[in-house]
Amino acid sequence: SGKTAAYLLPVISTLLKNGVTEADSCECASPNALIIAPTRESAIQIFLEARKFAYGSSLRTVVVYGGVSVSHQVGELCDGCNLLVATPGRLNDFIGRGRVSLSKIQYLILDEA
Repeated sequence: SGKTAAYLLPVISTLLKNGVTEADSCECASPNALIIAPTRESAIQIFLEARKFAYGSSLRTVVVYGGVSVSHQVGELCDGCNLLVATPGRLNDFIGRGRVSLSKIQYLILDEA
């Protein structure tokens, strides 16, 4: 949607301009941008838009949300993550497990339904 593009495009553009980094370790993802979405459906929609806007670049976007296998999402995080789209519950879970660190966050976006 237009609202999603309005915040995604500047963030993606700036991240690419500043250069994206490879994953530090498989143990803990440290994204540069975090988008918190209220529902699984909105998180997936935002992720698909972000992936489309970043297509052909080195920017790696990952989505995490509840109701699905944790192991698959951990695997995605291990492949690297510059922009993370997450629901609050799964984000809190992954922070508690030491799978996500907020230490390198430059952009935080709270999306609403």
